[in-house]
Amino acid sequence: MALNTNQPVAAPEAHRPEHHLTRTEDRLPLGEKAGYSAGGMSYTLMGNAIGNMGNVVLNIALGMNPVLVGLLMAIPRFVDALIDPIIGAWSDNCRLRWGRRKPFMFVGALGAGLFFVILWMLPTGWSEMGQFWYFLVLSVIFYLFMSLFAVPWGALGLSMTADYHERTRLMATNTFMCAGVAILLSWLYALIKLPVFPDSMSGARWVSVGMAVLMTGLALGSVFLCREKQIIAQSSHKPEPLFSQIKAVMANRAFLVLGGTVFFMCLGVFSISSLPVYIAIYYIFGGDEKAASMLIGWGGTVWQVGSLFFVPLVSMVATRLGKRHTLIIAMALALVGNLIKWFCYSPAHPFLFLIPPAFIAFGFCALWTITSSMLADVCDFHELKTGNRNEGALNAMYGWLIKVGSTIAFALSGLLLNITGFKQSLGAAQGEQTILTMRLMDIGIPSLAVVAAIALAWIYPISENRAYEVRGELERRRGTLKGA
Repeated sequence: MALNTNQPVAAPEAHRPEHHLTRTEDRLPLGEKAGYSAGGMSYTLMGNAIGNMGNVVLNIALGMNPVLVGLLMAIPRFVDALIDPIIGAWSDNCRLRWGRRKPFMFVGALGAGLFFVILWMLPTGWSEMGQFWYFLVLSVIFYLFMSLFAVPWGALGLSMTADYHERTRLMATNTFMCAGVAILLSWLYALIKLPVFPDSMSGARWVSVGMAVLMTGLALGSVFLCREKQIIAQSSHKPEPLFSQIKAVMANRAFLVLGGTVFFMCLGVFSISSLPVYIAIYYIFGGDEKAASMLIGWGGTVWQVGSLFFVPLVSMVATRLGKRHTLIIAMALALVGNLIKWFCYSPAHPFLFLIPPAFIAFGFCALWTITSSMLADVCDFHELKTGNRNEGALNAMYGWLIKVGSTIAFALSGLLLNITGFKQSLGAAQGEQTILTMRLMDIGIPSLAVVAAIALAWIYPISENRAYEVRGELERRRGTLKGA
């Protein structure tokens, strides 16, 4: 009899779940984990580089209105979110000899690298609206290629192993390596401001070339190093219409709870992502951009280096306490990190600025590691309920929820900056009320979002025992995995 995936299960506190051991055949070689993680590193660079460079180049260097900058950060991600389900369906229904995922990944990797460079060839002599439309069109094209790589790459990871714990180890490896490459993102502002470049725009152009080479190389590494697996029945399964896939995914309660958790975390953090930069420049350092760029670089480094240490801890705790409990604890620490910003953003003691990122990093380290592993478990439940193995559709809709949250957040970011009363023309002479409003928003908005995410994680219905129970039922139905 099929299990009801929408039926809540007893809270893990009531009965300690049986600890299952990973079978030898379910363990992934280190090379495959590294290959998958190379794709994650590329996706980390693709997904964050524009945001890390955009505000400081477009607003501070070129003087573009913050609302327009916010729209440039939001609109392409909205288009990206709309196209994700289509790419997911294409990928699920693909029957090419090279596999369902890799042809899309290959084209996406090359296109994203090329258009990232073209994007930053932004003509400085154009009008504000001319620059806006140039950046908008090129960034939309870039994000389309990014999705062409990222959606199949994410789906690939959901089918690499069928084991509950090995999935967490795979995603932990990916999170660890992504945290390492993300240290570079923290220093993009400082790289752009190097004295070897005559201005910020020249710096952005040269930095974009190096970033494009790196992100493309890592993405192609994932294409060639990962082995794609599929269920035997998938090779002959009839293609499914896009809207039928979406409807089935959105009827899955476990998926909605999981996606909602990540939605709120992204909404809260990305909507104020530029505020710490402005607080560092205009509050802590009184308008000194170079000093602030170094502090911002170290803040990002603390976040990413902290994540490198946190990943093994998250993986170990999740194995013993369960994924849901570990995620809730980690997000609670992220909440603490947001609340202590009031005491840690101080002109008298600038390096206190580095303390909150360590707490928030633990929350996001667990978020990306555990929710990705949970999504693989949700795929099993989805197959049991519907009879279809739609990793592409599930990963695409999961990404869609994240990107909708990010789109709303980025659209709000410019509006929030304007609400504070910030005026780029005033430079270091920003008003006290402006700085105070920035600080309150920087604390309050993400804190409320984290609380919402914790509430959703609390009702997530899949335990370790239930996941293994579903796997057993699936194996009785359709046999083992085979290499594609």
